[in-house]
Amino acid sequence: MTAAAPASTSNQVDVILIAPNVSEQMGGEAIKALQIYLELKRQGVRVHQITHVRVRKELEKSFPDMQVTYTPDTKLQEMLHRGKLFEQLLNLDFLLSATKAAEQLLRQNPDALVHFTSPVSPVLPYPSLHNAKVVIGPVNGNIHYPVGFRERERAAYKIRRWLHPAMQFLHRMTFRGKQNADAVLVSGGERSFASLRMAGCRDERLLPSIDSGVLDRLYDQPRIEHHGENLRFFHNGRLVEHKGTDLIVRSLLKTKRRIVLDIIGRGPELGNLRALVDELKLKDRVNFIEWVPDHSKLSEMLRQYRAFVFPSLAEANGIVVQEAMVQGLPVIACDWGGPSLLVTPETGILIDPKGEQYVIDHLAASMDQLAGDPELAESMSVHARERALRDGYLWSGVIKNWRKVYSKVTLRSI
Repeated sequence: MTAAAPASTSNQVDVILIAPNVSEQMGGEAIKALQIYLELKRQGVRVHQITHVRVRKELEKSFPDMQVTYTPDTKLQEMLHRGKLFEQLLNLDFLLSATKAAEQLLRQNPDALVHFTSPVSPVLPYPSLHNAKVVIGPVNGNIHYPVGFRERERAAYKIRRWLHPAMQFLHRMTFRGKQNADAVLVSGGERSFASLRMAGCRDERLLPSIDSGVLDRLYDQPRIEHHGENLRFFHNGRLVEHKGTDLIVRSLLKTKRRIVLDIIGRGPELGNLRALVDELKLKDRVNFIEWVPDHSKLSEMLRQYRAFVFPSLAEANGIVVQEAMVQGLPVIACDWGGPSLLVTPETGILIDPKGEQYVIDHLAASMDQLAGDPELAESMSVHARERALRDGYLWSGVIKNWRKVYSKVTLRSI
């Protein structure tokens, strides 16, 4: 266990947040953790963040008024940080260090609530914080490839799937922070509820939640409207194997209309995708946009498209799906994982991931349909935005709902 570095402290704290990375630059869970802090503060909650010292330079430069405690690097963490194989051990080491830092803050703020916002894995054990009100989550995991795509699974995915029940049984025998928490927010649907029950968590403390939020400014912009034929579709996100980007490329050979696809993002699959486009002679129908320098202008750029195509095969959440829906873009996705919890028949098209050829054929048919049916696209656009607001996809809504949990747990208004 490591000791916490000196902190900038506040004598009055309502909520202590814990996350290993809080950053605009690191993406993923790191930017989500930052948005949680900023939205809580915007809503008037007195909040203190505990995070790792690796993000100190960025936070001190960009958010100098942030109330934060940094846990230090250790030789163990430096060694573990070199490889993804040791990610869970690295996270556990951070949680042990952060729990010790939280105990110090609780001595000054005994009524404060502690919210572990990440890591989000249902398998990772959490240490217990005694004599404190604790919320963990949103937890989202236990996501594996569909049966029809198991031949695509790498060895690491297979091993993780096979070992999952045993890992959760061991979870019961080790650190019991999740089991002892006052509330565990669960955003992965039944797959995550089932995983947490294996670990010994009680149903009455498992609360369904949205995984992440969308910046409110996206909703403040005019909804994207759909008129006439539109052959332009896009895929957005880190280009990794499980996103199924190659399925979209292959589906272009099956479309009856001359659909054009823009792929926005970088990642290890970029080279393979470029080679596939060359092999299929689709260079005039697929454009690679590796980087949008000013991310704030991305939403304006997306106004040219008919829909967002996202056939991910192992997507635990789907923040990019939420962003598309808030802006008024229909979504074409696999009926699997996070997107299946967000998209409805009124807001997009979900494809049963029965197998590769089935998905390719239905991607082609779905893009053909939406490209030539502006009334359907417009109806999905309206319903997508309505669902995003009603179900609390905006950060302001997500945090308001979490504050209700805080108040229920502490029996006081937060």
